[in-house]
Amino acid sequence: MREVEEKFYKEFPNLKGNRAVEAFLRKPEHQELLKEYVDSPNQTRKDHLDKAFKVYYFGLRFTSYLNKSLYFQSVNYDKRMRRFAEHNTLTLDQSVGDEDGITFKDQLVSEGEILYMEAPTSLKDCIEDDLLLEAYFSLTDKQREVLDMAYLYELKDTEIAKRMDTSQQAVSKSRKKALKKLRSLLSNE
Repeated sequence: MREVEEKFYKEFPNLKGNRAVEAFLRKPEHQELLKEYVDSPNQTRKDHLDKAFKVYYFGLRFTSYLNKSLYFQSVNYDKRMRRFAEHNTLTLDQSVGDEDGITFKDQLVSEGEILYMEAPTSLKDCIEDDLLLEAYFSLTDKQREVLDMAYLYELKDTEIAKRMDTSQQAVSKSRKKALKKLRSLLSNE
């Protein structure tokens, strides 16, 4: 096969060293076309060889085009994703504003550092306003208990009624009366 290639390169010296031509000639089906042309050169065989090379070369160029397109599309996609991430950072990922680059997420307490607070057992533990606390203590024990269960434990009137062994209507009436008394005491003061 070397003889055939040498004859071919003698006739076309400018193609020697061309990587596309050399890769084309390595394929067995193209070697056969080249051998036919070199053994008995005529225009028809030359056209067959030329046509086969054009098809092969188009495939190379098309593959190269696809590779470059995919590469640039992936680069552009990465740029868009980075830009999107910069513009839409999560609140926890944003910087606190100091020069150390600390984020809100860095300031969160880890699981090992969780401080357990005692859950309030009554609304009196949650009320910080002195006037409201005074008004709360002016309610009856039953009214305070209803408000505690309704607003601290978020129970419905029917659940409160079951726990207090009374009717749902009585609980509703007691809650409304307690809220009305609180409103009137706070609005007077």
